[in-house]
Amino acid sequence: MKTASLLLAAALVSCANSFSIFSLSAAPAFKKLVSTGLLEVDPVSSGGFHALEQLASSSVDHKTMLLDKIKTLYSEKDNIAGGDGDDEKVLREIETLVAFLGSQGKGYDGDLVDGEWSLLYSRNGKKSPGLQKLVGKSEKVKRTFSNFDVSDFSFLNIGYTRRSNGSLKAKVRFKPIGSGFSKSAAGDIVIRRISCDIVGASFKYRRLPTLPLPLRVKGGYLDFVYLDEDMRITRGNRGGLFVHVKPEVLEKMGV
Repeated sequence: MKTASLLLAAALVSCANSFSIFSLSAAPAFKKLVSTGLLEVDPVSSGGFHALEQLASSSVDHKTMLLDKIKTLYSEKDNIAGGDGDDEKVLREIETLVAFLGSQGKGYDGDLVDGEWSLLYSRNGKKSPGLQKLVGKSEKVKRTFSNFDVSDFSFLNIGYTRRSNGSLKAKVRFKPIGSGFSKSAAGDIVIRRISCDIVGASFKYRRLPTLPLPLRVKGGYLDFVYLDEDMRITRGNRGGLFVHVKPEVLEKMGV
């Protein structure tokens, strides 16, 4: 209920060597992505330009690749993937795939975001608050949710105990805002950011009365990196990265 790493010099050499390959024969798919200005990715941590070229031209869609990468982090645990003990190479690969998905220009959409979402991956940023880092260590897959009620302009973060006999809830009011927008490859405005204010929190254990918690936080925001009918990727104002999916996706993944 207690609801990034330096690369070796060899990686720099790899990046430098691959630059000449990229400049001579970069895949058209990658050139197109770069020309949009939407692909925000660090070539060094991604294994060099040649690796990015191969990724852009892959016959496997990046969403499927992302889900497969995250699944590998669940082999022997049920804690939410993305923690400090997870494989750093896989974490870097996940960040790269997130960047590719973000370049598709799929931001906030009230119709798509409405409903129940399960937390699949959570990676704290360097500026993430201590409480968030502490809570994140105990979050479990299939027991942590962030459910949107667009009609009320709110979402409810819920974390259940391992036996589901206790729950921690926090209600957040949100509003789509103009700052943080981007433009699609076609030049259309893509709304990315919602302002977020925590307006209430509570803890409930078994049949004991619900305990209100004095948690009120204003001025935060979430940026929608990617959104479709069953995957939501967001990044918080403190740098945290969150991947939510619909509950049925978890069942199909078998995590």
